[in-house]
Amino acid sequence: MLTLYRVLKFIFRYLIPDSLRYVFARTIAWGICFFNAPRRGVIISNLTPLVGEVRAKAMAPKLMGNFLMTAVDFFCAHRDLAASIPFENWSAVDKAYRKTKRVILVTAHLGHWEVGISCLVEKGFSMAGVYAPYREDAIVQWILRHRQSEAEWIPASRGAALACINALERGRVLGMVADIPFGEKGRRVKIAGAYAHLPLGPWAIAVWAKATVIPVFIIRESPGRYRGVMLDPITPPEGSFRHQMEAMQDVYRAHLESYLQRYPEQWGVLQRFWDPKQAAQ
Repeated sequence: MLTLYRVLKFIFRYLIPDSLRYVFARTIAWGICFFNAPRRGVIISNLTPLVGEVRAKAMAPKLMGNFLMTAVDFFCAHRDLAASIPFENWSAVDKAYRKTKRVILVTAHLGHWEVGISCLVEKGFSMAGVYAPYREDAIVQWILRHRQSEAEWIPASRGAALACINALERGRVLGMVADIPFGEKGRRVKIAGAYAHLPLGPWAIAVWAKATVIPVFIIRESPGRYRGVMLDPITPPEGSFRHQMEAMQDVYRAHLESYLQRYPEQWGVLQRFWDPKQAAQ
């Protein structure tokens, strides 16, 4: 599999002109959705609660195309990509960092979720990021070599929470995706009328570290062009540890639902997301 990834990267970086990379990515996506029925089924299943089954079937190739265009921008990124992304409400992270020095940015697998940490590094922040380890360690290491080299990278495995808290205590801004549980069961919540499990890890870390959490989404405006959105900070409320985690997650859940409904074709989750037996009421 790693050899295949390397070959595809070589083809896209050195053999396909820049102007045709996204066209080829979308063409490959169409082929995947046409010939790979299990993958197509997962994408349709994930989209259905957001847009309905009919639209989900029509939207599946577009979602796969967006995912592959994100991969092109990750593995064959232009040098100025991170620096060129405009952000709405950028002052939110500046104000939160000046106030507490402990800031967590949470996002989802939406748009170009991988570029956020590079954007913050470009702005002068010391960053740390959490990544999900895979079964094939060689692939993990290869992907890591393409991530922002100036950031501290923490695997989502045993000891990750303490490593994250330590990074926050050293003044690093922590970046995390918060739509898929890695190494935990997560908490069952309702999104768009269907049930899924969202990770509690980011919120446990925020409560332990007394950190401010800022939801951020980087949305594709057109092939190769993105727009970042910083939402209002989420701070731990009063109450028990469990109540604090769940209250903070509920605010994020509402934001996640809103952005998934607005940009469903940019949601790059290619594994089954919803609970297998829905009991939405």
